Parts: sequence; C-alpha cells; structure tokens
Amino acid sequence: MALTPEDVVNQKFTITKFRDGYDLDQVDDFLDTIVEVLREHEEEKSGLQAQIDDLTAKLAACEAGQGSESAGAASEQTIVVDAPVAAPVETPAPAAPVAAVGATQPDAVKSSAMLQLALELHDKHVHEGETTRDQLINDAESKRDQMIQDAERTAKQLVEEAQQQRADELRELGEERGDLQFKIKDLRQFESEYRSTLRSYIQSQLRGLDGSPEPAGAPDGLQ
Repeated sequence: MALTPEDVVNQKFTITKFRDGYDLDQVDDFLDTIVEVLREHEEEKSGLQAQIDDLTAKLAACEAGQGSESAGAASEQTIVVDAPVAAPVETPAPAAPVAAVGATQPDAVKSSAMLQLALELHDKHVHEGETTRDQLINDAESKRDQMIQDAERTAKQLVEEAQQQRADELRELGEERGDLQFKIKDLRQFESEYRSTLRSYIQSQLRGLDGSPEPAGAPDGLQ
C-alpha cells in the first residue's frame, strides 16, 4: 500500500490508559518529520515526471519531423530517377534532404539520451525515496523499541525501589516494635517491683501500728 503525506497526517492513535504507552508529543513530532520528507519526495517526483513528459513530447516531435523529412527525401529521389535523361547532368539535389535527415539524427539521439538520463534520474530518486522511507521506518521502529526498553527499565527500577523502600520500612517498624516490647516489659517489671515494695512498706507500717502502745490520755471509749 502506497503511503502518502495525507495518510500520515490523518493517522490516529488510540490513547492507552492504565498501562505503558508512547509520548504523544514525540509521536506527533516524528510524524511531522515523516510528512515533510514524504512531501519533498512527492515534489521531486512530480518535477521529474514533468521533465519526462516534456522530453517525451520533444522526442515524439523530433521523430515526427524525422519521418516527414525522410518521406520528402524519398519523393525527391523518386522524381529525380524517373526524369528523362537527356544529357549527363549532375544531381546534387538529393544531398540536401539527406543532410537534413543526418542533421535530425543527432537531435533524436540527444533527445533519446536526455530521456534515458531523465528516466535514470527518476529511478534513482524513487530508489532513494524508498531507501529513505525504509530508513525512516527502521529508525521509527528502533526508537519505538528503545522507548519500550527504557520504559520497561524505568518500571523495573521503580518496582525495585518501591520493594526496597517497603522492606526498609518494615525493618524499621520491626525494630521499633521490638523496642516498644522491651520498654513494656521493663515497665511491667518496674510496676511489679513497685507494687511489691509498696505492699511490703504498707504491711510493715500496719504491723508497727498494731504493736505500738496506745498514747496516754486516750479517750475511754478507745481503751
């Protein structure tokens, strides 16, 4: 299928969502470059085709002129041969048409050579255009593959960084949890020791109160 600049300009791409895709600006810029190159080749092709048409018309005109001159020369030679020979006469008249025919042959050869050259130039430009198009396509595919590789590499790196960050956070949380558990254990041990010490102190104070003599002058009801 032939590719025209209008095909490139009118080409639409589906926008991807929630997955890796291409940068729309980069794709548009690259398509613009392709369109410019294709338009240049179209202009060169049109110019060469116009030159070929011009040379073809000139060649046809030269061939037509050569044919008419050849017919005229043949008729003159026929008239000279059919005329009655009364005396030895020189007949230099046919030389002029022959010379004219000879003069037209270099022009025809030159036109043919120019046409051949134009055709070769046209084929060369067409070949170069196809080569350039193939090169552009290869460059686009290489750039696409490179962008995909870069995106995959970036995604892999982001995943690895996220996993490493998650592992670091989990390790820090585990260490903080261990510290908190150790502190809770210390606090519980301190609470137990404090309760035991307080209980012993209170019991000793109660025993001291039970064994102490009553103070003098105490009320009768308390004796």
